[in-house]
Amino acid sequence: MKFEKFELSNELMMGLRDLRYEEATPIQEECIPLILNGQDVIGAAQTGTGKTGAFVIPLLQKIIKNKSEHTQALILSPTRELAQQIEEQIFALGYHTGVTSATVTGGSDYGTQVKAIRAGVDIIVATPGRLIDQMNVLNIDFSGLEYLVLDEADRMLDMGFLPDVMKIVKQLPLDRQTMLFSATMVDEVQKVVDEVMKNPAEVEFEVSKPADSVDQQIYFVHPKKKLGLFEQLFDADKYKTAIVFCATRRGTDEVERMLKKRGVNAVSMHGDRDQQERNEALRKFKNKTHPVMVATDVLSRGIDIDDVSLIVNFDVPNNPEDYIHRIGRTGRYDKKGTAITFVSNKDKKYYHAIKNVVGDQLTVKEVSDKKSSGASKSGRKKEESRDKHKKRSSSASKGSSKPAQAKTDEGEKAKQDDAAKSKKDSKKAEKKSSKDTRKPRPPRPGSKREKKKKQDESSSSSNGRETKRDTKDQQTSKGNDSNKKAPSSEEVKEKAQKILERHRKDSEEENFFQPEVIEKAVSRNRNALKPAKGFWGIIKSFIPKIGS
Repeated sequence: MKFEKFELSNELMMGLRDLRYEEATPIQEECIPLILNGQDVIGAAQTGTGKTGAFVIPLLQKIIKNKSEHTQALILSPTRELAQQIEEQIFALGYHTGVTSATVTGGSDYGTQVKAIRAGVDIIVATPGRLIDQMNVLNIDFSGLEYLVLDEADRMLDMGFLPDVMKIVKQLPLDRQTMLFSATMVDEVQKVVDEVMKNPAEVEFEVSKPADSVDQQIYFVHPKKKLGLFEQLFDADKYKTAIVFCATRRGTDEVERMLKKRGVNAVSMHGDRDQQERNEALRKFKNKTHPVMVATDVLSRGIDIDDVSLIVNFDVPNNPEDYIHRIGRTGRYDKKGTAITFVSNKDKKYYHAIKNVVGDQLTVKEVSDKKSSGASKSGRKKEESRDKHKKRSSSASKGSSKPAQAKTDEGEKAKQDDAAKSKKDSKKAEKKSSKDTRKPRPPRPGSKREKKKKQDESSSSSNGRETKRDTKDQQTSKGNDSNKKAPSSEEVKEKAQKILERHRKDSEEENFFQPEVIEKAVSRNRNALKPAKGFWGIIKSFIPKIGS
C-alpha cells in the first residue's frame, strides 16, 4: 500500500520521499489508520518489519495538526541505541514539519537533557531509568501529554524495567492514547496491557517466527574451534557485513581481540561501554569501515542497520525469542540474509528448544575444513572405523565373492607376517639376554688382564680393611664420648702415628703406591681427632698442634 493513500500532510510526505519510503510494510499498513483514528494499538510482529515507522509516522501527523506548547508524546525504549535510532527517524521524517524531539538516556550529557525538557519539546524518547532520574530532580510537566508509546515492551520487562515503567505511567494523564509494540506477547506484557490500555486493537504478524528470507545454518563445533570456523565461513566478497552475537561482555571483548589479531576490522558493543564508545562503534559499522560487529543482545532488537548480510550466533541464545531477534538483523525488507549458529555440546539443550519453534527452517551443515571443523579426530576415526566395519560385514553377508576372499587372504597373510616378525624379535631378545647373563672368560696366567685384576683386588681389600678399622675407631670414639672421657694429647699423637704406620705397612706389603682417596681419608681422620670442648678445650690451647 502506498503512503499517499493515508492522506498525510505535504510536509510529512516530503520526509518520506527523502528517505525513499514509498510503500508501507504490512504492520504499518494495519497500524497507521488505527493510530490516526485515536485508538489504542498493540503491535506484535517480528524484528525488522518496520514497527518504528508504524507509530512514528502517525504520531508526526497528529502532532502537526494539533500544535501545543507542552510535550505531547513520550516514547519509552529499553536501550540507548534504540532510543537514539527512534529520535533520528523522528528527525528525518519530520525534518520539514518543524516537530521537535529530544532523547533522555544514560551516557548522554545531563545538562543538555534538562534544557530540552524545560524547553518543552514535542516528543521525548527515553529509557525508563534515566527518565526516572530526571523526574526526581525536575518537575517535568506531563499535563499536556496525549500519546504514550512502549516500544519493545517484552525486552523492557526482561531487563527489569517494569517497576520504572509503571512509576512513569502513574505520572501521566489518564486521558491519553497508548501504543504498545512487542516482538512477543508473553504473560508479563499482557499484564501491562491490562493496566495501561483501554480496549486496544491487536495487530499481530507471525509472532516468534523468523523471516523466510533468512538462510538459517547450524554448525556443530567444539568451543575452541569456533573462531577458525568463523574465519572460514566469513568471505568479504560474499558477506559484506556481519554481526557476531556473544552471550557475555567478556566473551565479546575476547572475540573482538581475536578477530583483530587475524586482520579483521571489528568493533564491539556491550553494556560496559560508555555512550560515546557505543556511538563510535555503531558509526564505524554503519559506514562499513569495520565490517564486523561483535555484540551482546543489546544490539539484537530495534537497531536499524541496512544490508547486514551475515549473522553469527557465536553463542547459542538461551531461548527461541532471543534467537529470532538476533537473526532478525538480516534478511530485512525482502532482502536475503544468512544466519549461522555455532552449537557446542553444552548448547544442545538451547538448540533443541529453538528447533521446536523454528522447525524445518534450520539446516545442519557439515564442516569441510578439518582445521576449523571442531570435530575431534578421535570421533572422526571412530566413525571411519565404524563405516569400515559395516562394509566388511555387508560384504561377508553377501557370500564368498572373489574380492571378499582376496581381502580375507590378505588379512590372514598379514597376521602370519606379524606372528613371524614377533617370533624373530623374541629370538633376538633371548640371544641378547643370554649374552648378558653368561660368565666372563677367566684371564690367562701372566697376562696384563690378570695383573690388573690382582691390583684391583688388592686395592679393594685394603679399602675394606681401612673401612673396618675406621668403623672400629668411630665406635671407640663414640664410647668415649658417651663416658665423657676425652683423650689426652699424647694419646691423640700416638693414635695418629699408629694410623700412619699401619697405612705405610699396608702399602709396602701390597707393593703399590697409596691411592689419592686414601691420602685424603687419612688427612681427614687426622684433622678430626680433636679434644672435646669445655675443660679440655682450654688445655688444647696451651698444647702445640701435632704435625704429621
